[in-house]
Amino acid sequence: MTIDSIPSPSPRPGTPKYLIPWIMPLFVLTIAYSLLGLSLTEKMSHSELMQRCVLMDPSRARIWSVGNIEIGLAYFGVFFGMVYYFLRMYSKSRQHLWDLGLALLYLIGSFTLDYICVQTFHPFMALLIGDAAVMTFTVMVSRQAWFQRLLGVFVPIIFLTCGVGHLLEGLSYWHLTYDVNTPWTMVTADIGFAVLVNASRFPAFIRGEDVVAELAVVKTRAEELQIEVDGRREAEEARAKSEKLREAAEARMRTFLADVLASVTEGKLRLVESDALLPPRLPQVGDAIPLDISNDMRTLRDAAKQAALSLAFLDLRWQNLITAASEAAMNAIVHAGGGMSYVGSAPSGTVQVWIEDTGKGIDMDNLPRATLERGWTTAGSLGHGFWLMLQTVDRVYLLTGPMGTTLVLEQDCVAPLPAWATDDLRI
Repeated sequence: MTIDSIPSPSPRPGTPKYLIPWIMPLFVLTIAYSLLGLSLTEKMSHSELMQRCVLMDPSRARIWSVGNIEIGLAYFGVFFGMVYYFLRMYSKSRQHLWDLGLALLYLIGSFTLDYICVQTFHPFMALLIGDAAVMTFTVMVSRQAWFQRLLGVFVPIIFLTCGVGHLLEGLSYWHLTYDVNTPWTMVTADIGFAVLVNASRFPAFIRGEDVVAELAVVKTRAEELQIEVDGRREAEEARAKSEKLREAAEARMRTFLADVLASVTEGKLRLVESDALLPPRLPQVGDAIPLDISNDMRTLRDAAKQAALSLAFLDLRWQNLITAASEAAMNAIVHAGGGMSYVGSAPSGTVQVWIEDTGKGIDMDNLPRATLERGWTTAGSLGHGFWLMLQTVDRVYLLTGPMGTTLVLEQDCVAPLPAWATDDLRI
């Protein structure tokens, strides 16, 4: 049978619902007031009192005292075990700290009142004011929300009061402690009564419903957290695996595309993966030339022309070079907002023009059309840039990615043989 299947006690027919919570408190309060009559019984002589007391037999007295001390220590163990849990829980909530403070105030106030009554008044009045008055006050506030919250705090305090009471009782063999033990016993009754007025909650407490519910919440939360952690880990592993597959697929696609572009352009267009695969930079001619919308590219054109003429380029060769350089520079300005350019040359008869920008690069899906299709563009321009470069220079190196694009144009003094002729010569 599960906890949920245990039937809860139902009120008797005809009992008003608003009276049900008060039945047990009023019943116990009636008994407490009735017990006041015991304080009016006839006093016994000292010998009669001692005859009724276990202290008449020293051996029994020692057993009685040691037994009470053991009981007190056991109660203390339970109390401190609960306090450890309570302090951990209360440290996270000011409301819990407030409740603990109220419970301790109740304990101190009750003990102070009982101590004064025991030391000052007749036993009847001491019990009437010290116990009965406190119990009556407890019944009056027992249905208040703030007092209902104290029930969980009173439970460990009961173990504290019982432990102190038994310890004082045990010490009485060596030293009389009744001046303190008597009012402390009354305090224990007051605290026990404070819990008893909430007897309507006992069935759930006895069956452990509160504990089971709390454990169920903790277990459910732990399971949810574990599921969340596992889900995030699996998602991260899947994302990492997907990223690796994507990078591998992109690398294969770039390699394939580089081969296709080189083949279609007869080796003129060379798509590279990194800076290390770009051609060695030739000695620079002049300063670096910035490219922006206000620059008419005359400086770049003149630098490329002068470098070509210094190597005795024919007119058509250097004119083709500056045409390609202008198109490359315009691409950087239109698509990336500008960049930097460099011109270099070598005595062997080669001129280089480097165009670098920090734009978004050319998308892999658009790369074939952007480099091979005449008139294709994404910027609203004529779209003849790459087509003209491939028609006018010997080699075009292209490195492009999210961090920017680098173009290297190379023109030789003497036009190289076409790729098909070179292949025929190898044969």
